[in-house]
Formats: sequence, structure tokens, C-alpha cells
Amino acid sequence: MGASSSTIGNFEHFSEKFQPTLCRLRIDENLFFSPASIALALSMCAVGARHLTLKQMLDVLGFRSIEDLIKTSEQVLNVFSVVSQDPSIQMKLAHRLYVQKSYQVEQDYLELIQKSFSSDVQFEDFKIELTRTISKINAWVEQQTDQLVNLTPLPDDIPKDAGLIVISCVYFKGTWESKFNEKLTDYNATFYETNGTTSKVTLMVQREKFLYARNKSLRAQIVHIPYKHSSKDVQLMFTIILPKAAAPIHRLEQKFTSKPQLLQNAMKLENAKSRDLLLHVPKFKIESTFELKSVLQRLRMKYPFDQNIANFTGIVSSQDAGSQLLIDKVIHKAVIDVNEQGTDSDAVQAFSGSKATTFEGPWKKRPIVFRANRPFLFYIREVRQNVTLFAGKFGNNEILSS
Repeated sequence: MGASSSTIGNFEHFSEKFQPTLCRLRIDENLFFSPASIALALSMCAVGARHLTLKQMLDVLGFRSIEDLIKTSEQVLNVFSVVSQDPSIQMKLAHRLYVQKSYQVEQDYLELIQKSFSSDVQFEDFKIELTRTISKINAWVEQQTDQLVNLTPLPDDIPKDAGLIVISCVYFKGTWESKFNEKLTDYNATFYETNGTTSKVTLMVQREKFLYARNKSLRAQIVHIPYKHSSKDVQLMFTIILPKAAAPIHRLEQKFTSKPQLLQNAMKLENAKSRDLLLHVPKFKIESTFELKSVLQRLRMKYPFDQNIANFTGIVSSQDAGSQLLIDKVIHKAVIDVNEQGTDSDAVQAFSGSKATTFEGPWKKRPIVFRANRPFLFYIREVRQNVTLFAGKFGNNEILSS
């Protein structure tokens, strides 16, 4: 799975800008999303953009040319493909463009989307058959994700005069390389939320050696938890960045916004050392659905949504009123399931908190305690290719977030 980390790094720069912007708009919510998947979906639009619209999309995505964008998209899509084929990992990716059927889409564009993005363009009649179109979009998402993702935007979420809708959905579930012992799970742990209140969560517990670091600049603990993989080409890591109790998570997000290199350094495995940890991680499932227009506009991607400026004549010809085609909606949904095994497991009897921290074995020293009982950021990365496939924030005990 060879790829140039320098070109893939452009998607990483987009991710570093995107996450803190999204978090500022969705304060105090659990979040999960795939910056790489979002970038791929936007790239499908960008390769059909022209002039100022193209320039602005390339600037936000971090590229100088369509050729570089296509090359990186193909590389990142290959990473998704290799990961999804690993039998130890469950991942489903679905991305597609929906265009009002009255438009005549350029054949060269259709061929490019199929060849470089392994996707297609679906033609629908938003004006006359909006409700039926929404049902068809949801049915396609369910089919592509083996019924694991359900996307049900309300009819008024999509305007009847829509010309272009971007759909991006992804599901992830992995198996830990070192599984948590269900008998040690604490089903009545206290979680300290940002607003000063407390709630009860389920904390998984294990004692093991993990790559670990204390970052003074971030005032945070960092742990890298490996996922099990069967392929030599795949190495997925679940990274948690846990601020100190006296350092609210929004300050961490602000630091990443002003100095993206802080996040880059935090993610580097060479900046961590193998340490004996007593690891406490919440058991959770997050479903997040986003309409990303406002987020992208804050990142200064405005022209693609402006009916007076948007230029997608690489998708539809100028003779077909292509200059009037604009992106109406960018809909993204991501689902993650985190538990002891990384796969579905039956409920077991709860053990007390004291038993959950009692371990037998050849341990000679007290372990470092990593207790994620307050809001934290997390990332799922393919570390061989340095790609952030997923990112998120856990901030409360809500099972689902949307």
C-alpha cells in the first residue's frame, strides 16, 4: 500500500483545520466524523469546478492543481479499500453525488469519477419527486453499508430546486489488539462533563503496555491503542488526547486551531514511549449526522454554495446553464462503536470499581493511570500512510449524538 505521505499530508492539513471548526459549532456534543471521507466527497466536486470556484476549493483542501488532488484522492481511497478488506476490521464507506436530472453531465467527468473515486453520479428529480428521491438516497446508503448506516434527512432538508447534493457516509468498528476484560468493566463510573455536572458512564479497564506521552504544551495525556489487523499493509491506531482536569477541552481545541503543529506532534508515535498503563476508556457508540455547508463556509469555501459565483462547468457544460449549478447540501454521517472486544458482545455482570482496578500478574511497579473520565478528543489513524481516517470528541454520556 505504497503512497507518498507528502501528498496524502494535504488531506491531513484539511483535517487539522476541519475538526476544531466543527467542534466550535457543535459545543458540548459527542462527535464522530471522517475528515478523509469528507475530503474525498468534496474532491469529487472540486475536479468539476472551474476558475474561482476551483481555486477556492483547492485552497481549502490544500492543493495547487486538480492533478495533485486526483492523485491524493486515489491514494487515500486505496487506504480505505485496503483497511476495509482486512477481516479484523469492519468498515463501510459510501460517497456519491446526486444531480438534478435536467442537467446534462459531461461524459469526461462521469468517467473520471468512476475511475479515480470508485463512485458515480446519480440523476434524480428533486423538483417533482423529492420524497421518493430522499427514500432512494437512504436505501442506497443502507445497501452500501450493509444496513449499518441509516441516513434519513427530512424532506425540507433538501430544497426542491436543488441541483447538486453530496453524500458521504462511513461506519467503523475494529477489534482491539489487546482486548478489555469485560469482567473488569465499571458500569457505574463518574464522568465529569465540561459544564461542571457529573454523570454515570461505563468505563472499560485494562492494564497493559501502550505507547504513552504527557504533553506539557497541551496539558494533556496521550495514549495510542492499537487495533488488531491481519494484513501487513494495515496498522490502525486509536489515539486519545485527554486534557488535565483543570484544562477544559475547548482550550485544547483552540490550541490546535492556532497551532496545527501541536496536533501533528501529539500524533507522532515517535514522541511516545511504551509504558505500563492502567487504562480506563468509556464504552460508547456515536452516530453523528452533519450538514457541512456552514463549516466549510467558515473555512472560506464559499463560492461553491453561491448561486452568483459557483462554476461547475467541468460537471455540466456552460451551454447547459452549468454556471448556475451549485452545491446545495453536503451531508455526512459517521458511526462508531467502541466496546471491550471491538465486536458485539453479550452483557456481563457488573463489577465494582474496586475490583476493576485489582490485577494479578508479574507487575512490579505501580502503573500510570490513564482515566478518560472527562471530555477527550480521539482519532483513528492508518499510521503506515499517516492518514486520519476518523476523528471525534467524547464529552458526555449520551449514547447517540447527531
